[in-house]
Order: sequence, then C-alpha cells, then structure tokens
Amino acid sequence: MATVYSKDSIDPPDPIEKPHGNTASGFTLRNRALVYTGFTATGVSLALPGALMPWLLAHWSLQDSQAGLLLFLFFIGGTSGALLTRGALRWSIVRGATCTALGAAWLPFATRHTAYAAILLYGLGLGTTMTSISLLQARRFVADCAAEMTRLNLLWAIGACFGPWLILHDGLLDGAHARYVLLAIALGFGLFASLTAAFERDAPAKPSPQSPSTSRPSPWHLAAPFPLLLLVFSITGVESSSGGWLATYAQRGGHSLGITIGAPTCFWAGLLVSRLLHSSSRVSNAARRFLLTWNIVLMAIALTALILFHASPVMLAAAFLIGFTAGPMYPLLLALVLEHDTGPAVFVLAGLGSAAIPFLTGTLSTTAGSLRAGLIVPAAAASAMVLAGWWISNRTPSSQKV
Repeated sequence: MATVYSKDSIDPPDPIEKPHGNTASGFTLRNRALVYTGFTATGVSLALPGALMPWLLAHWSLQDSQAGLLLFLFFIGGTSGALLTRGALRWSIVRGATCTALGAAWLPFATRHTAYAAILLYGLGLGTTMTSISLLQARRFVADCAAEMTRLNLLWAIGACFGPWLILHDGLLDGAHARYVLLAIALGFGLFASLTAAFERDAPAKPSPQSPSTSRPSPWHLAAPFPLLLLVFSITGVESSSGGWLATYAQRGGHSLGITIGAPTCFWAGLLVSRLLHSSSRVSNAARRFLLTWNIVLMAIALTALILFHASPVMLAAAFLIGFTAGPMYPLLLALVLEHDTGPAVFVLAGLGSAAIPFLTGTLSTTAGSLRAGLIVPAAAASAMVLAGWWISNRTPSSQKV
C-alpha cells in the first residue's frame, strides 16, 4: 500500500494549538516515541493480511478469487482513507487508529460475508493513519522533511518485516493465535488513539499563496504520458500482490513453516534494504535510468523465477529480489508524474493498482486452479513495466534529475 499524500486532496486544517517555540524543537521525546511507534505498527499491520491469508482461506473456506477480493477491499480502503485525510491531523490520526482497532477486533469474529466489511474498515483506518502521520511530520520538520520521510519509511519497512513472523511463528492454521494477534493489534491501536488524543498537538500548515486570477487545472486531470501512468499502476500492484500472496504460495508448495514465514519476510526485507540504499532526496540521471530499465528487468526475472522454480532457496532469493527492485520505484515514479500533475489522481491510480492486481491474481488462480498460474498477473505487469520503463528512459532529457 503506497502512502497517499497530496496537498490538493486535503482540506485546510481546523484551528490548532500553536506549539511552543520552534516546531521541530518543540517536538518532545514522548511525541517522537508515540508517532514512531504508531507508524511502525502500521507497517506490521499492513503485512498481516498477506501473512493471514492461509488461515483466512481455511477459516472461511474461501476460493482464491474471494481471497483476492479481500485484498482488493483492503487496499481500496487504504486508498480511500488516505484521500479522506483532512482537518486537524491529530484527530485524523485518532480516527484512523480507531478504525484500524475496530477492523482488527472485528476480523477474528467476522463471518465469511462480514469479513469483507471488516477488512475494508481495517484498510481504511491504516490508510488514514499512515497519511495523517506523514503529513503531520512533514509540517513539523519543514527544513528536514526528506530525512524525516526516510525515517518513517524505514520504520514502516521494519514493522512490515516483523509482521509475517508475528502471525505465522506458531503455525499456519493456528486460529487461536491469529485471533490473539488481531486482538492485540486492536488493543494497541486503541491505546495509540487514546494517547494521541491526550498528548499530540497539530503543527501549523505552511500556507500556499495563490493568485486569484490564476486558473487551476482539474485536480483529477492526468497529463503524464500513458507509459508513466502504467508504471505507477503496475508497481504498486506488483508490490501488494507479492506481499499478499507469498505466504500462501509457499504453504501450497509444501514448504516448511520457516520458508512460509521467510518468503514474505524476505520480500519486506528487500524493500527495507533498497529504501535504505536509495534514501537520498535526489537520484542521479544514471541511477534513474538504471531503475527505469535494468532494475525492472530484474523484477520481471525474479517474478518469473518464482513461477518456474519452486525450490526453497529460489523462492527466498526471488522474494528478496522482488522487494529490493520494487522498493525505490514508487518514490521515483511519483516524482516523475508530479512534474506533469499535482492533483490527487495519481495517488488514486496507484491505489487502484495496489488493489486490482492482487484481486486479478486470485481470480486467475481460481479459474486455472493454481496459484502459480495466478502469479502470472504480477509477472505480466512487470513485463509491461519493462517496455514502459525503457520508453520513459529514452524520452527523458539526459540533463534532468529527480
């Protein structure tokens, strides 16, 4: 799930309390611990649906197409929550954390039919929480925003690495353990919502002066070239589909519990390492060209290897490489699109990709009777990205940097 953030999609904040002194210096250790802990928890929680998938499939006797619909609603909820973030950010965090807690508490007791509403609420809460925290920190660290966003991304990725182990270490189909973990997540986000309401304060938004005579284009207009938009749609879908289906794919291949936990963990670890390596706020022209070309080729090769070879070492290596190659792509593509469009449409497109490709993976899996066949969907998306990436790379001015 890509964190959706756009100044055009957010209303002006409600009246807020003015922080004492400089915004960053007035940000206490207690506030840092609370915000960073909460954002790390969103990483754990975002990785849980994929790790839970083997249990959910067995618990509700779901077909892969129905499980794909669960992932679709989860990521649609996250996108909607991000776009609906508005007003005083402290209370937006409280609303998001509360929705996450309610969704997590509902899932263990949901029926096969009400599970769809529960996971939609869960995703809605996570999307709202992640975006609100990102916006709040961007306001607090105006002069050091890039470094702060890097810190948040790394904390999020660390949490995501921990998520599969948390849900799977006691067994794939241990229903009691899965319920306890979900209820612990609910309790944690409920506590986070309470502490945020009690101790957090909003940071003032920097005004964006506009000339009254200047006409603004529709925020939903997309002027970026189609191949670039295809890249945005596909990269978020490949990322969410891989994270959502890897544990189930490993389990169905007859692998040990360690490999079933290790496959999604390697994916999130690859994402973490790549984001750490590409944490600079600017990307050189040579690095950008590599990311748009050979990096995507490596991603397509890893996805193909995942389908063709089922040996445990290949699965772990392919999972890591998928995460490693996907990690830096969304920030880069977002920067390229925002040169053409500044409205929220690109974030909606990214959210649709993250929802549609896991859903199509499950649908094809049910139709063909094989999840291996279903994984052709993200592999095909990566192959389309190869063509689009080379097209964009060859048409980007050589002097341009992102």
